[in-house]
Amino acid sequence: MFNKKLFLLIALTSAVTLSGCGKKDAETEQPTPSKEASQTEEVSEPAEELAAITPSDYLVKDASKYVTLASLDSLAAEQSVYEVTDEMVQDRVEEERYMYSEEVDKDKAEEGDTVYADVSYSVQGSDDSESDESTYFIIGDEDYGAEFDAQLLGKSAGDEMSFSVSYDDDTWYEEWSGKTVDFTVKVTGVYQTIVPEYDDDFIAENTEYDSKEEYEESLREMMESEYSQESYDSTVEDLFQSVIDQSEFDGYPEELYADCENEIISYYGQFLGTTDKDEIMDSLGITAEDLESEVLDSVNLRLVICAICEKENLVVTEDEYVSQVTEDAETYGYVSPVEYEDVNSRESLVWTMYQDKVGEYLYDKADITPVQGSADDLYANDIFEIETEEETIGADEIYAAELETEE
Repeated sequence: MFNKKLFLLIALTSAVTLSGCGKKDAETEQPTPSKEASQTEEVSEPAEELAAITPSDYLVKDASKYVTLASLDSLAAEQSVYEVTDEMVQDRVEEERYMYSEEVDKDKAEEGDTVYADVSYSVQGSDDSESDESTYFIIGDEDYGAEFDAQLLGKSAGDEMSFSVSYDDDTWYEEWSGKTVDFTVKVTGVYQTIVPEYDDDFIAENTEYDSKEEYEESLREMMESEYSQESYDSTVEDLFQSVIDQSEFDGYPEELYADCENEIISYYGQFLGTTDKDEIMDSLGITAEDLESEVLDSVNLRLVICAICEKENLVVTEDEYVSQVTEDAETYGYVSPVEYEDVNSRESLVWTMYQDKVGEYLYDKADITPVQGSADDLYANDIFEIETEEETIGADEIYAAELETEE
C-alpha cells in the first residue's frame, strides 16, 4: 500500500497528464523553477514520427441509431468566477517553499518529523483484516490517529514496537470504526524537513524573478488561469450532462461498452496495483451494478459526442492530432510524441480531443451566466470519484481500500 499523500499526488499528476488537450483561454507561463539555464546543447537523433491516423475512425458510425440527441438550441449553464486573494497567493508561496525543502536524517522523531516504517496490523475480532505496508507518517498529521502518532515520538531507525489503538466510531477508515487495531511497527528512517526561508535569497536561487512582488504576481496570474480553466471544465461538464439527461438512448455497440469498461478498470487499477476486475471491485467496495452504471455513463457520453460530431460536422484532423500530441509530449517531458502516445494510448487521446472539441462547441452555443464561486471548493476531496447508487466514493475511500491491498 502507498501512503494517502502519495496517492493524491499520483492522482493529480495523472489528471494533468491526461488533460492536456483543448484548454480554453488558459495558456499560462508558469514560474521558472531555476534562474540558471543549461548552456549545453545536446545533439539528438531525429524524433520518431507518429504513425498515420484518421481520428474519425475511432468514432461510432451512425451514432444516431443509438441516441436521439436532445435539442442544442436552448442550452444554459452557470459558470463560477473565482477571485484570487492575497491570502491564497501566500498559501501558494508556502506550497512553493515546500517544493524546495529537503529531508535531513535525525536520530529521534519529534513533532513534525517524517517517520518511514514497515507496518503490519490486524483488527481485533476480524479474521481477514491483516495487512502489511511500507509507508511514512508525518508526526502531527494523525493519518492513523493521534494515539498512533504518539507511539512514534522519540523513536529511531531500527526501533520496533507493538501496540494497540482503539478507534472511535467516526474514524475516517470505516473498517476500523469502533474497533481496536493491533499494530507492529519497525521504523526504517527518521527525517526532519528543512524548508527554505522565503526571502530574497529564495527568489534569486529558485526563480527567474528579481523581487517577491514580481514572483507573487506571477503566482497570482498562474492561479487565475488555473481557476479559469477549472471553471470552464466544470461548466462544460454540466453542459454535457444536460445534453445526456435530455437525450434518449437505445442500446450501444458492444465494442464501445468493452472499451469503456477496460478504460475504467485500467484507470482504477493503476492506483491499486492490479488489473483484475473482481479484485478492483472488491477493494473499492463496489458492485457489478455500480461498475455497469459508470461504464454506461461513459458509453452514453461517447455516443453523444459522436452524435453531435455527426450532426454538426465536427472533425478532428490528422494535423490537429499530431500537433496536439507533439505539444503535450513536450509539455509533460516525454522523449517523443510516440512515447506519449504509447503511455496514454492513441484511442484515449483521440477521444479526449473529440470531447474537448464538442465541449467547446457546446460552450460557445450555450447561454452562460457568471456566478461568484468559492475557490475553497475547487479542490475538495471529490477528485476521481466513483458514483454509486448509495454514495460517492472519493480519494479517502480509495486509500482505505488500499489498506486491504498488498503493495
